[in-house]
Amino acid sequence: MRPREFALALCLAGLPSACRCPDAAALLAARRDSPRATVEAFQRFLDARLYEQEYGCLSTGFRREHGLSLFGYSEFRDRLQRERPWFGALAGASIEHERSLGPAEHAVELAALGQRLRVRLVREDFYRIRSAQSYCDGRADLGTMVRVESDLEGGAAWVLRLPREAAETSVNDLTSVTLERLWLIDGVDLVESP
Repeated sequence: MRPREFALALCLAGLPSACRCPDAAALLAARRDSPRATVEAFQRFLDARLYEQEYGCLSTGFRREHGLSLFGYSEFRDRLQRERPWFGALAGASIEHERSLGPAEHAVELAALGQRLRVRLVREDFYRIRSAQSYCDGRADLGTMVRVESDLEGGAAWVLRLPREAAETSVNDLTSVTLERLWLIDGVDLVESP
């Protein structure tokens, strides 16, 4: 092998480690149904630079507080990473500790590159109702939308109370009803060292 071919072969041999691709199966398996799952999903999306999916991990309050829309999120995220270099460390951080702060609030602490980060999460409920003619979505407490009623045979039925926007939709016209209870990121802070 000539020196030039040898150098090229060395460069090509190093490409697999230089071009690290995200694990597609892990990205598809990402969930937001528990605080830990949401943090892990956000880490995967952050590492893969999937802005839309990252944005989907953020709470309604976080978005409102920072004036974020899906279209402006990538600019916000790039600015955040410039202003707070530790933000990028979230992708490779290991979960150290988590604790409940109440029925719909949670905190997860992570460690990376000698930094400790605290992710605050809140639980939010959402609905989406589709019919052939309409679509509506929003936020509503699932406890007020769904109740379980016992019947005379010892079974139970789930009763869904539709929001006003969807109340005129006939059951025969419904194509899907989705109710979700998600844990979403409400803030990320650098934990001060003692």
